[in-house]
Amino acid sequence: MKHLFAVTSAVAAILCLSPSAYAQETVHYRATAFVTIAPEKQAAALDFVRTAGVKLAQENIKAGRITSWALLRTAYAGIGTDYNYIQVTNFDGPPAAELSPEARDQMYRRVIGMSYDDYQKKLTSFLVSGNSVLSRVEASVQGQPIAVGNLVGISRWKISPGRGTDYGDFIKTQAQPMVTEGVKEGVFQSWSATRAIFPAGDDVSYDATTSNIYKDMAQVLSPPLANPNQGAPAAFAKVFPNKSYTAYVQEGQGLRRLVRRELWRVVAVAGPAARS
Repeated sequence: MKHLFAVTSAVAAILCLSPSAYAQETVHYRATAFVTIAPEKQAAALDFVRTAGVKLAQENIKAGRITSWALLRTAYAGIGTDYNYIQVTNFDGPPAAELSPEARDQMYRRVIGMSYDDYQKKLTSFLVSGNSVLSRVEASVQGQPIAVGNLVGISRWKISPGRGTDYGDFIKTQAQPMVTEGVKEGVFQSWSATRAIFPAGDDVSYDATTSNIYKDMAQVLSPPLANPNQGAPAAFAKVFPNKSYTAYVQEGQGLRRLVRRELWRVVAVAGPAARS
């Protein structure tokens, strides 16, 4: 229970950060909270998050403390996951220090009509377990704003020992240009790649993530193009006319190992041009 309270505190802390100057900061960060909500409590929890949670997120976006926020629910995650919801919060620059207790409480009362402590108690009442990860955004391709009902394909990777720098270069100089072409062609809505900062080490199951956002299941399940001169090989040839697509695939296989791939559905969102 102490660990769960710590995770809940971390989730709430994201929503009460103090302003910071990010004008010259080019590194973006992402805080991800993994939580389990009991089936009988999900309806009430979602109602609470879609009202109080979204209002708090929008307030922090307005104040420049965060850039976007979303809550995702399991669509297809399979056996082996001990969570059924993911809260994703993005930052322009490192997450800032928390507001003072007084300022934090004032903000909560003004925005949602509850004290911080009351919010914490209600939020904790929905959760069975939780955990959290802080990551650095290595690369991204922007497209349509994320919206409720979108699907997110999340691939978790383990980087090969000693290849962290090479992996970062691969993501930025080869994968990102390829994905940019995919977004242009409507294969998916947008994409991002992150590197875990905490936790890290040999004992963690993954240390990098790529996320593809899709409009709907029809886009997720679009069949591969039958013509071998189209699809990913054609996109690669267009972006890198003097390089080998086979060598590109082999390089990626040498730099990272796929741990698991999951599909999640967006159930609440706050951010620029967000649609809820």
